[in-house]
Amino acid sequence: MLALVLALLGLSAELPALAPPPDGDARWQTVQITDGVTLTRAPAPGLGVPWGRGEGEIAAPIARVIAHLTDFEALRRYMPRLAELRVISRGEGEAVVYIRIDLPWPVSDRDWTVRYQWRQEREHFFMNWSDAPGQGPPPGRAVRVTPMRGSWELWPTERGTTGARYLFLTELGGHLPRSVIEETSWKQPLQTFRGVRAATVTK
Repeated sequence: MLALVLALLGLSAELPALAPPPDGDARWQTVQITDGVTLTRAPAPGLGVPWGRGEGEIAAPIARVIAHLTDFEALRRYMPRLAELRVISRGEGEAVVYIRIDLPWPVSDRDWTVRYQWRQEREHFFMNWSDAPGQGPPPGRAVRVTPMRGSWELWPTERGTTGARYLFLTELGGHLPRSVIEETSWKQPLQTFRGVRAATVTK
C-alpha cells in the first residue's frame, strides 16, 4: 500500500492538476474482472475522460517484465497499427518516445510524444509517463493526443511471477462516441496486460 501511495505521489508531483484518486477511494469503481485483471475507473475532474486502472499478475519474473517495459524499440513488434516510432532521447531511468498510430478511415491517425521515467525501490519497480509534445516533432496531420498520463507498479510474488498495477489517462481528441471514450478507460489497461503477458512468456 505504501509503495502505491509513493508512486501516485510521484505522478501527482509532476502533474498536480491531474492526480488520480488515491487507492481505496470510493470514486474507483470496478468495471469488470477479465483474465484475472481487475479493471476499475474513476473520474478525472475537468476532463471528459476517466482514469483507468488494471491490477493483476504477469506470469514472468519481474526482471523480464522490466526489461520489456523499458525496451521501447520493441514496441515495433507489439503495438498494433504502429506507423512511426522514434526514441528521441534516452538516459538513466528515463526516455522520450514519439509514436504515431495509423487508424482506419474515417478515423484520423493519432500521435504523441511521451516522457517515461522509472526507478526501483527495494523490490518494487515504478514507471511514470506523461505527454511531452515540446520534445517531439511539431503537429502534423495526425490528431495530437493530450493529455496522456500513466504509471506501472511492479513487485515480485512468492510464486516467482510479477504483481502489477497499471494506471492510465488519455484524451484521444477528435469526435469519438461517448461509448468509445468510456470503454477505452478499461479496455486499454486490459489489452496492455494481455500484451505484456504475451511478450514476457517463456518461449
